[in-house]
Amino acid sequence: MRVRAALLTLLLATLPMIALPHPAQADPGDHAIPLASLGFGKTLQFQGRTHEIALSLPILPGLAPTAITGTVQLPPTLARGTLEAHSGQRLLERVNLPQDPRAPIRIPLAGAEVRGDAVPVTLTSSLLPEPGICPDDWIGQPLTLSDVAVTYFGEERQPTTVAEFLPPVLDRLTVYLPPNPSQLESSAALSLTTAAVARYANQPVAVEVRRMDSGATGPDHPPAFLERQIAIHEGSDAGISVTGGPTPLLTVSGDKSSLPTQIQLLTSDLARAAMAGSATALGVPVTPQLAPDALTLAELGQNRLSATAIGYVRVDFALDMTRLGRPSKNVRVNLHGNHTPLPDTLNGQLAVTIGDRQIAAWPVDPSGRFDQWVDIPNELLSRFTTVTVTLQQAGLTHGCGLEQPVTLTINPDGEVQSSAARPPVPGGLGAVPQALMPGVQVGLQTPGFADTVRAVQMLVAVQRLTSVPLRPELVSFDTAAGSDRPAVLVASNGGVPGSIVLPLDRSGDTLIVYGDDADLETKIELRPPLSFGSLQATWTGKRTVLVGTSTQAPEHLDRLLNWLLADPDRSFRLSGPVLLQAGDREPEFFDPAAGISEQIAAAGKSDSPIPVAARLALAGGIALAVGLLAALVILLPRKRSR
Repeated sequence: MRVRAALLTLLLATLPMIALPHPAQADPGDHAIPLASLGFGKTLQFQGRTHEIALSLPILPGLAPTAITGTVQLPPTLARGTLEAHSGQRLLERVNLPQDPRAPIRIPLAGAEVRGDAVPVTLTSSLLPEPGICPDDWIGQPLTLSDVAVTYFGEERQPTTVAEFLPPVLDRLTVYLPPNPSQLESSAALSLTTAAVARYANQPVAVEVRRMDSGATGPDHPPAFLERQIAIHEGSDAGISVTGGPTPLLTVSGDKSSLPTQIQLLTSDLARAAMAGSATALGVPVTPQLAPDALTLAELGQNRLSATAIGYVRVDFALDMTRLGRPSKNVRVNLHGNHTPLPDTLNGQLAVTIGDRQIAAWPVDPSGRFDQWVDIPNELLSRFTTVTVTLQQAGLTHGCGLEQPVTLTINPDGEVQSSAARPPVPGGLGAVPQALMPGVQVGLQTPGFADTVRAVQMLVAVQRLTSVPLRPELVSFDTAAGSDRPAVLVASNGGVPGSIVLPLDRSGDTLIVYGDDADLETKIELRPPLSFGSLQATWTGKRTVLVGTSTQAPEHLDRLLNWLLADPDRSFRLSGPVLLQAGDREPEFFDPAAGISEQIAAAGKSDSPIPVAARLALAGGIALAVGLLAALVILLPRKRSR
């Protein structure tokens, strides 16, 4: 088996085109890697009667892709269909779609072309409807390949140099710290983990921080498949070194002036030049992060803005506030591009929608060109705002199968203008990570290993939302709590300064709930008092502060953070002011002002104070939420007694 893997690796490295092995049955050297772990999402959707999806499958150390597997979900009224896999100009395989609406499928990749460190593969669907059926390209019901995975063959080759230590695909990163880490070591762990998660932004990398005693000869477990282990150590000898063998460990060491530089080298592209078992960084430039008032769609990562279909053409793009570099409002987008000119028998309309709401529309021009500025209403803005541009045709048709496809293209050099939103829009947990950019201070109420782990967990959960690296700066708790800069505070036992008003707090037996207006509060006495852990985001009037705290019950905060990191998708659900964990229940999002945001927003459009009616509605909403919390306090002891 090892000889076979070695020969395969040698061929991949030396030949521009190869015949990848295609074992008939599962081989002990096969590894099924979910497509999401490769950065391509969980599903592939093939719109219309024919559709192409291009993938660039990375070649991993000692491993090569041999097949794509998944579950086919067929559209209705489908007579038959095929999926083809091409690599370059070569047809790899043509697979007939099974008749079962949900059936497994396997597409071999034998003979795939190798380009650099990847294998390019294009999947093409071709669908034929049942006789007498003329579906409108199955709009909203595409052919879908779910639970997609790529089968790799071989044996993972462990790294021996700094340059190859971080692979193209990383499943888990384990960071080792001393049992009582210094502030420098804790700071290095924050920088390393956030930079690593940003580097693998499209991959759900699991991050764990573990203890390593000074007398330990190595990590407490051998690395799993696609796991890397890094130890951080403060010392006078600055550098990065890799221990060889089947269980490699990368050690990063240095003092106050050199350790941060070693971390920057490890997580930057410059690490690829360190083709040795050890290296020392003398200086790594840091590119400043700016938040300009105008960027292009391409600069926001939106480059593929074209679609082809019959009758109804749709192009989606995302406005990512983390790419804007700040909480933003008054967003305007210049949409200019072209579409296939329509024949005289057809007319049409271009429309722009966000969710179910249409925000702009105009008739098509006979030339097929368009150039329009579109304003995005502030109340529709979120961390990621998906904008949909559609071309809808109307008029005399030519019958099923005789219509010609239309292509709609938006130029990626269209400008996006915005201004800073203070307070953020949206607020609460929906304001992170954009409200923590470009730099964020981190304060640990109890410096040491436990709070360092909690800070890492909070930052990793937030960093998963963006490929733009956060820049954590570990300072004293009092400094972070009292400054004007965005901050992350770890107060696992409570004791948040009174200058920071949390949406949900407890004082003795009294539960205090604040609304959007910090002067409006509701108090309720609970016996026994409610013990909980929470992740809360609040606006202090100058900055956003993200707080991880509890009612002197840090185990609740730990349950919350462990739950949040257990599923990478949970980070994208962060919204509202509070994520709450109490008793044995799963964490829940808690928003006392839910349901009255429109009234508050309407009140905020004028300089007058919030009307009395809105205040009463807010108070009613808070009272209802507090009542639910009170019920939770009553039910939890009953649940434990049962």
